[in-house]
Amino acid sequence: MARRFPSVWTAVLFLVWVLLLGEVTAQDATKPHILLIVADDLGWSDVSWNNPNVVTPNLQTLATEGVILNQTYSQPTCSPSRTALLTGKFPFRLGMQNVLESSRAYGLSLDEELLPQKLKKLGYETHMIGKWHLGSCKWEYTPTERGFDSYYGYHGGGQGYFTHMSARALDFWDDKTPVTDQSGVYSTELFATRAESIIAQHDPTTPLFLYMPFQAVHVPHDVPSSYVQSFSAVPDDGRKSILGMVKAMDDAIKRVTDALQNKGLWNNTITIFLSDNGGEYGDGQSNWPLRGAKGTTWEGGTRVPAFVHGSMLGRKGYAYDGMLHYVDILPTLVSLAGGAADSSLDGIDMWQSISTGAASPRTEFVYDIDSGGNSFAIRDGDYKLRLGKRASKDDWFAPAEMQQLGVVTVNASEGETGPYLFNIREDPLETVNLHGLPEYASIQRAMRRRLNELKLEEVPFPNLEDLPSGSPSTYGDYGRVWMPGWC
Repeated sequence: MARRFPSVWTAVLFLVWVLLLGEVTAQDATKPHILLIVADDLGWSDVSWNNPNVVTPNLQTLATEGVILNQTYSQPTCSPSRTALLTGKFPFRLGMQNVLESSRAYGLSLDEELLPQKLKKLGYETHMIGKWHLGSCKWEYTPTERGFDSYYGYHGGGQGYFTHMSARALDFWDDKTPVTDQSGVYSTELFATRAESIIAQHDPTTPLFLYMPFQAVHVPHDVPSSYVQSFSAVPDDGRKSILGMVKAMDDAIKRVTDALQNKGLWNNTITIFLSDNGGEYGDGQSNWPLRGAKGTTWEGGTRVPAFVHGSMLGRKGYAYDGMLHYVDILPTLVSLAGGAADSSLDGIDMWQSISTGAASPRTEFVYDIDSGGNSFAIRDGDYKLRLGKRASKDDWFAPAEMQQLGVVTVNASEGETGPYLFNIREDPLETVNLHGLPEYASIQRAMRRRLNELKLEEVPFPNLEDLPSGSPSTYGDYGRVWMPGWC
């Protein structure tokens, strides 16, 4: 029987396929690994580069070796900020202006393609460790259904760091399996351990996206006692706990970056660190010297500590003062990963500006448009227009360690009312209200017109009630669990 040989064309096609496969593999190998870290309720003055009394040596090194982002803005609270981060869109367009509750049937629209989904299309392996808070009443809302290859963390807004329980029910997940064997182990340390495991097992030829939204420093004030001892001189117990929690998170992040170095990934890793909103000064965090706190559209509630680190930065070791918003993170990372621009997003690719120190392409953003909460604020250039209700947390609150040194908390005037217009470049502490002054009449008219235009695009946040079906349920041998799948 005559031997059969592949045709010349078959051989040529096979060779082309091999060459193309090698090209794709080489391209993937040169894409940066991405470490995206989000702290929870970390205030402006809760990091060492803004407050030398805070002990964050590892974050300090990363920040000063990279680019400190001095004018980075979040939304006033966590679910809206996470929406902006993972969609590249302002939350008011998506009906996500408020915090989600675990017992209410709602979540981030399934029509939205999220950052991990976009990165997977570009060849990335995607992992998430930490807080989700974008809906969990049905599995389709949860991380492994939204583009993450693995998930280790909790779905809701907060819980015990050692118990991993909220309202006496477990909310701790390994993909879709409740984690029941880690009671008594501090979540910050658990998250670092899982990150080390993921990195150790990762194939270096595949680009890695590791999203780590930490639980710290959200209440409750849970922290190993060893971390509080260093701050025994601080006269406020809440502040002591916060400083200890920040130090614990700093140590955990060092473990993650060490793991990346040991695996040989670090030199091709871009790291972005930011807080999801300002600190809650009633809980021990501090936004000093900025005005206000979490849950408000004052600068203290929305201007957050942030930095970028990576060898691919063209310029390093400086502070970037250009305007940047949470919505800009997605298009910036997608661009770095080799993806195309998307004109449907509110976000802007900021890489060229951050990497070189060039002027920011962002000229406006939305602090909040929430008709249900009567909260409206926008930024246009140097100016900020703030309308609606007066926030209850509108003081300039100094942290306990600064009060020890004679820094005085300044309370807002009881008779002060809005509307407000500030020149944030000249008055970042929001002390001089320009609204109503004749020389600024044209600016405030133009900004009101712009705000009214944007209001027409608002998708209202729904008026929801807690549902009995959303209460924690007994789930097999796991006990009471905040179980998805009820809506």
